[in-house]
Amino acid sequence: MQNTDLRSYVKKHPDNKMAWYLLGKEYLAEGQEAKANYCFQQAGEIYEAFERSKAPADIWMDYQDKLVEMSAHKEKKKRRRKMWLTLLMLLLLAGLPPADAPGANQGVTDALASALDSGDDLQEVKPEANEKKGTDASSVKQGNVFTAAAFGGENDGGGALAAAWAGAGNGVQTTAVLGMQISEAWAIWQRDMPVKYIMQTNSKGKLTAQSYDAKQCNCEPPEVSAKIKRMALAWTARQETAAALSSAIVSYHKQHKTWPKSVTALAQPFPDNILGETSAEMSEMFPQLLAMHQSKAQVITTGDIGKGESQASKTPDTKKASFADTVGGQPFFTKPLEIVIDKNNHRLALISGSTILRMYEVGLGGERTPEGSYVITDKVVNPNGRSNGEFGSRGMQLSDTNYAIHGTNEPSSIGQDESLGCVRMRKDDVEELFALAPQGTPVRIGKNLLPALMSVPEAKERYTHKLVPKQSNPGKTYHWLN
Repeated sequence: MQNTDLRSYVKKHPDNKMAWYLLGKEYLAEGQEAKANYCFQQAGEIYEAFERSKAPADIWMDYQDKLVEMSAHKEKKKRRRKMWLTLLMLLLLAGLPPADAPGANQGVTDALASALDSGDDLQEVKPEANEKKGTDASSVKQGNVFTAAAFGGENDGGGALAAAWAGAGNGVQTTAVLGMQISEAWAIWQRDMPVKYIMQTNSKGKLTAQSYDAKQCNCEPPEVSAKIKRMALAWTARQETAAALSSAIVSYHKQHKTWPKSVTALAQPFPDNILGETSAEMSEMFPQLLAMHQSKAQVITTGDIGKGESQASKTPDTKKASFADTVGGQPFFTKPLEIVIDKNNHRLALISGSTILRMYEVGLGGERTPEGSYVITDKVVNPNGRSNGEFGSRGMQLSDTNYAIHGTNEPSSIGQDESLGCVRMRKDDVEELFALAPQGTPVRIGKNLLPALMSVPEAKERYTHKLVPKQSNPGKTYHWLN
């Protein structure tokens, strides 16, 4: 393709960084370095990514030809064309596997070409023969998997889309990408996140996609099926359970220098109550999560990735199905849970990496509340011996101090600086945090750490399981600085 075609395309699509990169390559081949450098500057991270990749030139020529082909499609195909161009750009920005990786060429070139050459709109997925008439084809599939991604600002869920694309193989499968909101540098996890994309493969391996974001697809997207919504809610609940259990395994290993043998080892009476609440599905998840952490520890200790993978492979395949509903077959939250408390806006967040799972309003003590890093030590049910005492129904001590995160019998003090230094929470909030955050969870207190927002589920969607028995401590009177 001549660079005149690319120049024309870039004029119509100045935000397409891949087009700028290809035009720069054309100018460079012609010896016009100044123009090439300008194009490479416009390409930004695309230039950096592909100059370091091993992809052969014919792969990018295939894409280059498709770029102009898409531009020449008729107006009635505009929505389909824009959707696939957006998806491909997100995949490229997220980083596809090298073109010399097994199946990489076909995964990008052939699948895209097949989708673009099709005369059907993307959302038109015909039901299989064994599906009931009138049933939403996007909800009745042999495999339904989920993931979540941050959407907003410069984040368009590229990593999640790339993972969904890479994981799409033969057989019928529906992959739903849920959208997390962005606030400052944080992604906000919610139980009822909207579906942003659904990518599908049918029994013949054909890949299709549908955006459910009206702004993204410049269209009126169809309604997400009720079944997919129910499955999404169940998926987010399971990921929260996995996050609590995964963090508890890490805490146990730090305390005992050995690995727990079962969930029961994490759910003992006080003071060994690393987990505050348990569920039946934790026992199902435990083997895979344990193997995951053992593998990571093996790599850190020996630096041998192969040994770590070997350790993880010892988990039976039946156990690995614990996260068969998640893209990649692994839990969504891979980093241990932490608690961050912002003194300026009276917020307490439970986080995993840069994702906020919960954001509660809390009561503090102003300058009486210390700043610094702590860990949750004692986890106590009814620290005053009753649920309506000054420390409420739950208490979590901060290291070896007289400060704690606890409930209160003065709910009007939430959002105020009325405590003597402790962190006060509403009853439902502190009970949910007690269930989610294991003993040993790191706690960081400071200023200007969190956005001023709230992220708490509705009552019916709260994280609540079976309370571990005997978590009170009648032999001790707590003198926390309430």
